[in-house]
Amino acid sequence: MNTIRCLLLAAAVALAASPALAQSVKIKQGMLNVPALSPLYLLPDEAKKQGIEIEMVMFQRFADARTALASGDIQITAFGPQDISLGLGAGAKSMVGVAGVGSGNDCLIVRKGEDIKNWKEVADKRIGIGAGSISWLKFAASVQENGLQYNKLKIVNIVGGGSNYLKALQGKEIDLAVVWHPFCAQAIVDGFGAYPTLDHNRSKTVGGLISVLAVNRPFMEKNPDVVQKLVNAYIGVLEIARKDTARWAKIYAEKAGLPENVAAESIRTTRLDPVMPLESIKRISKFLSDNGVITRDVSGEIAQSYTYDFLAKATGKSPEQLGLKQ
Repeated sequence: MNTIRCLLLAAAVALAASPALAQSVKIKQGMLNVPALSPLYLLPDEAKKQGIEIEMVMFQRFADARTALASGDIQITAFGPQDISLGLGAGAKSMVGVAGVGSGNDCLIVRKGEDIKNWKEVADKRIGIGAGSISWLKFAASVQENGLQYNKLKIVNIVGGGSNYLKALQGKEIDLAVVWHPFCAQAIVDGFGAYPTLDHNRSKTVGGLISVLAVNRPFMEKNPDVVQKLVNAYIGVLEIARKDTARWAKIYAEKAGLPENVAAESIRTTRLDPVMPLESIKRISKFLSDNGVITRDVSGEIAQSYTYDFLAKATGKSPEQLGLKQ
């Protein structure tokens, strides 16, 4: 009888320890309808394979996703490479960058038949911007790098979404829109816009970085194994999208409610890559403080808000290979 009891007890312990029967972890993922981030719509399916249930929470702006992550309302999200610096400047230390997303996505657009071939020509143009966006950051940094004074440019502040930039461009209120996809793609496909020769993604200060994947610090410290599984799943998601760009475009088209040709143009120049260039992020932080976007310089402490531990384990690469000194 004792033998039977021992066998039953052993079986119960084995069942309780079984990964297949273990209770899954439930988290919330912040999400935005941005072309470069659309592969992240696949993250819940990939994470589910590792026992993680994800509830997706949609946001209209990176700033809103940043606030939710900092407060712990969500546990993971992707947002601009400037967002952790902005949060840190305001005293929020609860966000940690764990992976990069890639380059591209931000774009400049002029009216079809027009062009801006070099930075000197910018001085005579009316420029539509949205201060604080990563596209604006790349543009403002490029302006300084090329010997122009930003405060002497003909800046037109555009309020609201990217469609307002296109209306201003069509209405000849501006000559250049400093914007992002899918809005550039819409202008191209609809036949009234063109990409200028000028490219602000080549900024030496900012680089072409689109976004970073970040987690809530208290959640990470309490659940490092879960964060590792999430980063593993994330690397798998990037690989899926890189290998099948048609699927990537279709996902974005469906989620954003856009024609597939607009979605395809939106992702055409985006390069997905998990590398996190820390030196570029430090330069972004310094630029933000130097230009009054944040009240103090956080470039000397920003490294504490990024970790390569999870990404290194997920990829088998060293922190140096993953952007520690880039």
